[in-house]
Amino acid sequence: MKDSDWEILYELYKNPNMTKVANLLYMTQPSLTKRLQHMETEFQTSIVNRTPKGLEFTPEGEYLAERAEKYLEFMKETKEKLEKFKEKTKDSILIGSSYTYSKYTLSDILVRYTAEHPHTTFEIINEQSNILFRKMLEDSIDVGFIRGDYEGAVHQVLVAQNQGYLVTKEPVDIDDLPKMQRIGYKTNDRTQELLSSWWEDRFHTEAPSGMAVGYIDFAWQLINKGLGYTCCFLPDDFQNEYNLCLTPLVKADGTEVIRNTWFVYSKNKRISRTLEEFIDYIEREVAIKPSSR
Repeated sequence: MKDSDWEILYELYKNPNMTKVANLLYMTQPSLTKRLQHMETEFQTSIVNRTPKGLEFTPEGEYLAERAEKYLEFMKETKEKLEKFKEKTKDSILIGSSYTYSKYTLSDILVRYTAEHPHTTFEIINEQSNILFRKMLEDSIDVGFIRGDYEGAVHQVLVAQNQGYLVTKEPVDIDDLPKMQRIGYKTNDRTQELLSSWWEDRFHTEAPSGMAVGYIDFAWQLINKGLGYTCCFLPDDFQNEYNLCLTPLVKADGTEVIRNTWFVYSKNKRISRTLEEFIDYIEREVAIKPSSR
């Protein structure tokens, strides 16, 4: 059975008139009759009876017409779904990115990229890096811009290294921090580990929990109002709109506290041409070497 045969059955059942159906399907009436006879031979059953009133479907013919409707509906849905897959593979990239990377860096990258690739579209998911890395391993995102060092079946391209800072309203003596209000904010586990490690290295105690807020932006607002301090990593193009005091975090041995940002993509996932072009762009235009700081 050809797809066109199922269509013939479907249309004849809706409108049992050979001439009209032949015209609808851009066929000659003899060709339509021949296809109908071929179907009857294939299924070894009579599909229609010719009566003075026109075509009349047999019970077997009615059953085949019902199956034809379901088959054509199935094929239509299947083709539409495959087309959506094709469109997504062809033009759309799902990016997972940390909040601050999206705010300060990713938008500029995408503006430059879409200027050269106007047909590529992006969907952005903002989450903490540990959540994004899990999504990458689960194949829920195409690529990710992730803060901190994680291990898994991914390719990693270094795209940023950021200095850690003590952020206060006015200059302070770092030794006075244990007596001051600390403002914590929502961040990933690797960032928290780096900052906690610096605190323990400096004060030989666990870092205090302090006040907790959502995003780092709100912490800066509270610091501007004199409500405490925070420790965080700042992007290279950070705009210090509150004119806060920024003191680099340095370990006891004199080394800077640095956080890596990685562009990651799966080692196991099939890479589409659109995605391959984006990966090549990041590796060529955005990637840095660890020694470039």
